[in-house]
Amino acid sequence: MNNELPKFERSPILPNVEEDKEIWQPRWDCFCCQDTGQIQAHLVRLIISDYDPNRDRIPVCQGCNKFDRHNLRDYGVLDTRFDLFLCKKLDAISRADWKQVTEKQFEKYKKQLDITTGQIAKTHSLASSDRTSNDEREVQQRKAEVEAISPEEWKAMNESYLVGKKDE
Repeated sequence: MNNELPKFERSPILPNVEEDKEIWQPRWDCFCCQDTGQIQAHLVRLIISDYDPNRDRIPVCQGCNKFDRHNLRDYGVLDTRFDLFLCKKLDAISRADWKQVTEKQFEKYKKQLDITTGQIAKTHSLASSDRTSNDEREVQQRKAEVEAISPEEWKAMNESYLVGKKDE
């Protein structure tokens, strides 16, 4: 029964490109509409303060021409008052916002890394600072004894303690 069904090749929307996994690398070219052709609502509100995307006409980006105007032109749902100059300004604002947000995220992650690294260093320093000179000498002596064990002795201990004796 499955043999009757046709087989299709994949038809991906996005190209097969090795992505840079960094958070500050968007996939879109136009920051005004994020390559959708429809200006982002938060940018429209900079021009139309009480903009409602559910009730108002669709503001069309003139900067990248990605919006399919042919299907919707006859219905009068497009807002074409946003000219190329205004779209370029909104693009620049959105790029600046994007840069600022990613810099804040980078700083946040850097602080988290610094805090974590500092806590690890503090833990290590506290562990060694709580030792007396006798404790430190004993730790160094045990370390030297462990480092002096030959590979043959390690193998014998492994068979004796961890694996178990073969005679049992």
